[in-house]
Amino acid sequence: MAGVYRLQPALQRYAWGMTDVIESLVGCEPSGEPVAEAWWGAHASAPALARVDPHAAAVPLDAVIASDPRAMLGDEHSTRWERLPYLLKVLAIARPLSLQVHPTLDQAHAGYADEDRRGTPMGDPRRTFKDRLHKPEMVVALTPMTLLTGFRPVAAVARDLVTIGTPLTRRWATLLLDAGTEPAVALRDYVAEVLHDPEAAGSIDALIAAGEAPGAPETLAIAAAAARQYPWDPGAFVAVALNVVHLAPREACFTGAGVIHSYQSGLGLEVMVNSDNVVRAGLTPKPIDVDLLIALTDGTPTPPPRVIPHIEGPVARYIAPVEEYALSLVEHGTATFPAGPRIVLTFAGTSRLRTHRQEVELARGEAVFVAAAEGEIEVESTGVAVVVEVPSPTR
Repeated sequence: MAGVYRLQPALQRYAWGMTDVIESLVGCEPSGEPVAEAWWGAHASAPALARVDPHAAAVPLDAVIASDPRAMLGDEHSTRWERLPYLLKVLAIARPLSLQVHPTLDQAHAGYADEDRRGTPMGDPRRTFKDRLHKPEMVVALTPMTLLTGFRPVAAVARDLVTIGTPLTRRWATLLLDAGTEPAVALRDYVAEVLHDPEAAGSIDALIAAGEAPGAPETLAIAAAAARQYPWDPGAFVAVALNVVHLAPREACFTGAGVIHSYQSGLGLEVMVNSDNVVRAGLTPKPIDVDLLIALTDGTPTPPPRVIPHIEGPVARYIAPVEEYALSLVEHGTATFPAGPRIVLTFAGTSRLRTHRQEVELARGEAVFVAAAEGEIEVESTGVAVVVEVPSPTR
């Protein structure tokens, strides 16, 4: 059985995506419509298509892996994960994403079982838990990116609410600063108050005005921009409470379970556990579940955890605090990667991939899945090659 499969990504045409960018990357004819994400992975809802050569029939990658898990994933990973444990995406963000949170592993198991018991079909857009996995994710910027992720200190949020200046936002500020309330509880209660208050939408114009005023804090300016996109949606007040993170190209940020986030703009690589469990509560036309988002949210104010790459010659290795994945960029050089299930994507220039029995050349936008049975691989890049693997405990 061949161990190197060329991949055709699954494209996601969400309204917040850019036009032409992803289609240009993967060599598709531009449709003129937004394309938000390209998925190179094996999630059952949108698997990449795999071929052993350009003339072979395409087979969904999850089916390829299921046909021989030991050869595809390796003995250890096939026993532990049963399927490819990670999912690689390219995000092209022209408009803010929804306010969202991801569950823990236990919450995902319980939520999946509950929706099964209630008979919610897997294809129903109201279904939240599409699998039994958590979804910790890491984004690596390819262009400058702006993110909202994790809660700011209570005092800073209250200060911005006072600046907005309506009776309602001043009342929210007072509630946040209640000396008898722990910050994590106060911020989670604030989210619940904002999203459930029927009068919240009446203060959105004031938020926009405060964010557009000369010298406005960046936090208010970004929340106001989101409010202009969704002028009826109180989720913009949740955005006020979140950290603003600017990533330069090659900088990275990790988002764990329970962390409310909303990516705002830019082009980036995203790698995550192989899951599509997303709970939304605003700034989106998609179905939302405010109560569930609040239940899953960790209100602890904390700086967003950046991931600092380990540089080894031409390789930058991004090691997230998870067991399922690690991402490396190979730029203008050569690197080796141990046996295991790997995806290699050429983002710029060309790449040459060598195993003990074959050699494959990849142009920009082309990707392959390399089975564990192929053993160690060597990746040579004239530009930027992306390699996703399951990290070894010894690395």
